[in-house]
Amino acid sequence: MSDTANGALHVLVVHFNTPDLVTSLMKGIPRLTPAGREVLIHVVDNCSTPDNARMLRENVGEMADVTLEFNSHNIGFGAGMNQLAGRSGIEPTDLVWLLNPDTQLQPGCLDQLERTLDDGEFSVVSPLIYSGDSTAAWIWYSGGSVAPRNLRVQHELWGQPCSLAPTEPFETEFITGAAPMMTAATFRTVGGFPPGYFLYWEDTYFSWKARTLGLRLGVVPAARLWHAAGASSGHGQSQAFYYWFTRNRFAYASDTGVPRRQLISGRGGFETLRPLVRALKEPNDRFPKARAALRGTIDGLRRRR
Repeated sequence: MSDTANGALHVLVVHFNTPDLVTSLMKGIPRLTPAGREVLIHVVDNCSTPDNARMLRENVGEMADVTLEFNSHNIGFGAGMNQLAGRSGIEPTDLVWLLNPDTQLQPGCLDQLERTLDDGEFSVVSPLIYSGDSTAAWIWYSGGSVAPRNLRVQHELWGQPCSLAPTEPFETEFITGAAPMMTAATFRTVGGFPPGYFLYWEDTYFSWKARTLGLRLGVVPAARLWHAAGASSGHGQSQAFYYWFTRNRFAYASDTGVPRRQLISGRGGFETLRPLVRALKEPNDRFPKARAALRGTIDGLRRRR
């Protein structure tokens, strides 16, 4: 890797009703990478409430090197990222960094990711993502996998202290959509996120598709990113989570050639029931959330490729 890299780094953010979080994230992103790339930030608002959209425009609209778009309706996370990545002016050799709005860069995060990606061992890289406060930080993502028998996504070391994380970059089967970095050419080669998923499982499909193309996915533990899980929907999981998470598990199965019967019997059937049971244990709105999980299951069963 040369001391000064060519091209730019484009940070892509899909916003929905979290203007304060996005503003805080923007303030923590440098305008030049350690390798010398110009940093350009692109934000799309997915039809937030008028007040939140106004706050976003006031807080972010005048920032240097930030472009801001507003969608007339909520097209979902994956489609929003595809929209941003398809902007004119993003060259194939440029880097794109997809970031959740409820994240915060920690010292050295950008440097470590950029170095590892430029080294060429991996086509897509992710930081170690953690949550909690400084006195009780816990791992949210440090690599992941998809169990083939029951089709369950597993975040490795989830909930464990950050001190237990690996120290060197390593290959993984699944990269979360919260903070992956890659070249624009890689994103486009994979085809972006799948249409129609709206929320959840689009990163699982992206990871699967990338690996089928022979691309290597890597986690860089020395790169640390803080993440506030569920910030767009408040405390606990939302009805939208229960619907789309259950529905898109079936979509993923269909799109990757997993027989539907595998999701309705045995371990797969047990996993299908898990969101419904989880919803019924929620402290708030448990019955609406359970109905959302049930609707997601029914719609997933009805889905055709």
